[in-house]
Amino acid sequence: MKYDFCYDVPTRITSNIEMDVLNEEGKVVYSLQKYHRNIWQKLLALHFTTWFINISIKNMEGSELEKVEDIGVAKRKWLLKGSANTEELVLTDISKFKMTERILQFNVDGKNYIVSKKANTKQTILYENSDAIVIMEESGKFPLRKNYIYFVKESRMPESAVICILHLFEIGV
Repeated sequence: MKYDFCYDVPTRITSNIEMDVLNEEGKVVYSLQKYHRNIWQKLLALHFTTWFINISIKNMEGSELEKVEDIGVAKRKWLLKGSANTEELVLTDISKFKMTERILQFNVDGKNYIVSKKANTKQTILYENSDAIVIMEESGKFPLRKNYIYFVKESRMPESAVICILHLFEIGV
């Protein structure tokens, strides 16, 4: 299955940005929103653009499916809460040196998941126990750019959670 979504790079410093997630037929299937939980997060995020990144994804009826909220500044962590998951998941930025590779890790039902993007590549890959299950490819570096998401293998992760996590990774890690 293929999805794509568009976003403008300078919107990283603003809040309450909504964008549509389109399927391969061009039909809107989800809506992504970046938000700040309070005025302090919003003010600090103006200066520190990758701090306090909170993302939610809604279906076309407006029901919130998943949300990822920032819970750590010194050690970058986020909490994934959603209707599809019974437990809350902690996503941890385990990147050692972001100039070579950015890495986000989390565990679901005993399975290890890693989102990875190597420097100077256009692909971000989501691995489930070392098997690539989702590939996200960017169209370019300049606004307005599109990211194309390809589900290459079956997974127990809901697609709304995967899209939410990949968008968080793209703008926050």
